Amino acid sequence: MTHDMDLALIHAEIDGELGAAERGELARRVLADPQTRAAREELRQLCTALEGVPAVDPPAGLETRIFAVLPASHAEPRRFALPPTRWRYAAVVAGVLALGAVVFATLDGQRPGSAELAGTITAPRSPVTIDAVRLDGGPLTGRVSLYRDARGLGLAFDLATNLPVSVIIASGGHTLRVDALNHEGGAGAPTEIALAGFDTTGPQTVDVRFLSSGREIRSATLRVPAEH
Repeated sequence: MTHDMDLALIHAEIDGELGAAERGELARRVLADPQTRAAREELRQLCTALEGVPAVDPPAGLETRIFAVLPASHAEPRRFALPPTRWRYAAVVAGVLALGAVVFATLDGQRPGSAELAGTITAPRSPVTIDAVRLDGGPLTGRVSLYRDARGLGLAFDLATNLPVSVIIASGGHTLRVDALNHEGGAGAPTEIALAGFDTTGPQTVDVRFLSSGREIRSATLRVPAEH
């Protein structure tokens, strides 16, 4: 454990207040005690780091706000004195607390209010089906659904057919073609196609044409209502 006398000599050395005799005494203690040597190095590094910290003025009104939340005390004020070797520690602690108060006050001023958070932190928008058409009879059966999600409009196909099917989707001047919609034919998992670039506001229609070997075999029209 480093003694108070060792710490006092180290602090005086850092402050440039050591005389020749005290400098020799500190050198002797540092060479004789590894703990004193380590404490000297740590304090030097700490003081160097503190000297490199730029001065920061606390925000206006910070002192008043801090004292306003502290509990009132009616006890008689007591005077006390720290030993010389404790003053540097007190200054370091006070500096850290002051810096923490400044950072807290700055971040507190930048924190959005509850109304702002309500508008920015929201759950992802789940898909909502806005129209659907059943395809009964003929070489192609199943269902095609038009939905809206956070990305915009999309189509979901749940088809049953033995033919390879392509689809052409047209709406508001936009056209999209998807080949091999059902892969090698037959029933499978529903296929979803996002209508990127299509107008989502409505009212409008989405025309879907199903083709097999270049020939149209079915068609469907779905409607996009106006958003309120």
